[in-house]
Amino acid sequence: MQTQNAVGLFRKGTTMVNLGIGLGLGYGYGFGGSLKSTPAASLSLEKGILDGIGPGVIGIGGLIGYKGYHYDYPGTDYKAQWNNVIMLVRGTYHYDLLQNNKLDTYAGVSLGVRIERYKDTYYSDALGGRYDNSYGGANAEAGIFIGARYFLTDNIGGFAEAGYDMSYLKLGLTARF
Repeated sequence: MQTQNAVGLFRKGTTMVNLGIGLGLGYGYGFGGSLKSTPAASLSLEKGILDGIGPGVIGIGGLIGYKGYHYDYPGTDYKAQWNNVIMLVRGTYHYDLLQNNKLDTYAGVSLGVRIERYKDTYYSDALGGRYDNSYGGANAEAGIFIGARYFLTDNIGGFAEAGYDMSYLKLGLTARF
């Protein structure tokens, strides 16, 4: 039987859960410095499903997250708000890059849907009062990312991911089962 050090932290049958906060605007909203956003909140789960593919392990899982945006138009009472819920399937390849028994390194791709809801408070005297310009819809989303998890104990640690599937950088806590 191989030890954890010989095959890394992520193996076939391993389950990892991440609770993260994402940084960066994302989704192509381009209002300059006036756009405000909430940090992206995400929960992801991943399970090792296949080992022996080269020196690494393939994992599959999912991510669900939320990110909101708010824009106040200068000099007016006009406000716009976007709320996004994202649901992704993610595939990862784990490779014990640094041969550190507390570190899990990986890269992955994601594919799923972003559900967006938009609402504004546009008011026009020419239109006789408040104008409802709200909408909602679903958009296909895809992403690519690299990440690392560092474990402080056998089952609890922190993670960082860079790339794009929900935000440019995600940081948070990880649990291993």
